[in-house]
Amino acid sequence: MRLFLVRHGESVDNVAGLYAGSRDSTLTSHGVLQTRRLGSHLVATPSSSGPDSIVITNLFSSDLQRAFLTASAILDAQQRKGVEETRVATEVVKLVGIRERDFRSGEGVRIAGGSRDAFADAESREEMQVRVTRFIDDHLHPLFIEEGDVDGRAIVVVSHGIILNVILTALLQRYAPSELSRLLPPDLPGGSKLRGPPKLHISWSNTGYIDISVSVVRDKKDMDGGDQHDENEGSEYGPASVRMRVLAVNCIDHLAGLKKTRGGIGSAKFDAKQKTMDAFFAPAAKRQKRQED
Repeated sequence: MRLFLVRHGESVDNVAGLYAGSRDSTLTSHGVLQTRRLGSHLVATPSSSGPDSIVITNLFSSDLQRAFLTASAILDAQQRKGVEETRVATEVVKLVGIRERDFRSGEGVRIAGGSRDAFADAESREEMQVRVTRFIDDHLHPLFIEEGDVDGRAIVVVSHGIILNVILTALLQRYAPSELSRLLPPDLPGGSKLRGPPKLHISWSNTGYIDISVSVVRDKKDMDGGDQHDENEGSEYGPASVRMRVLAVNCIDHLAGLKKTRGGIGSAKFDAKQKTMDAFFAPAAKRQKRQED
């Protein structure tokens, strides 16, 4: 199984240089183009064992529109492709629990070289960890156990830069401590160690994603282990163990060659009524069909 952690496309507040945690900033026109590139790219990703593409079976998103619109573009790409599978994502599951860090009094404040930690009332890392742990326990872990050993299936989580680092840290702490150590910054100068719990600070580009391989190991039971009861009673296998391996970080191959439209158009709020450049260059038959619909 594959797990993709994805940051949303470029938003209006990204361009304006504003702190946007719980603010519901929408995508720019350029951001929409990024999401379409992302969707086409993800659904064409080959599975680990062969040339066949992955099938996205579950698609989770923050409830904020910049993330939801990004996730919707991925879902649209898979539906356009057509997937003949019984287990396939049919909707985007919106969750408040994986929205961005709430800056509270800092929401909408211009980023002017100051630290986002300067807002005393901003949501703490501990508060974010509570949300993330609930998300993993309620949504991801059951899927890992049930389908983690099925090759070709994929889970996609679309969220925001800060909370994605919290999600990634929590996942690797639980399932792959060695991978967490590999991604953490090196020791500080002088041989001193980073203090406190590990914190990943990966830089996420708009629509950048992390690709993770998920597997499940099911050890055979010790049949002489007495009459201890477990949830796998009746099976020859004991409790499942989830393992992870990070394959790539902040992937943006899908953005190669994508240029932002000049004159401020690309940075403007996306208007669904406006035609994109792709529409102007579509085959005549398709343009006529759109006009007839």
